[in-house]
Amino acid sequence: MSDTQKSLSDWLDDAGATLFDRGIEYGDPRHNFLRIYKIARALGIQLRDPSDLALIAIATKLSRMVESPEREDSYLDLIGYAAILGRCRFSTPEDWDDIEFDSQSQ
Repeated sequence: MSDTQKSLSDWLDDAGATLFDRGIEYGDPRHNFLRIYKIARALGIQLRDPSDLALIAIATKLSRMVESPEREDSYLDLIGYAAILGRCRFSTPEDWDDIEFDSQSQ
């Protein structure tokens, strides 16, 4: 099926599958964002919280899409990063405490 024939639910399903595959390979994206956040803070980069990294990932993906708009995986990544941003932004402080504890024990 070509990209032009995909329905919105196909795009969302594909993005969900991509997130699942990346989760198997890299773990919970919040763990990664928390680790990157700590590294950035140690380097003196000021971020409000780990969810800012999702915004940076979205900006990076949008910039790459200007140069290579035909890459389907960029659109799937963009959908995924937006979903991760929503999950991060609507997490409670207790959720982040659990993530921090989990990331330290790995």
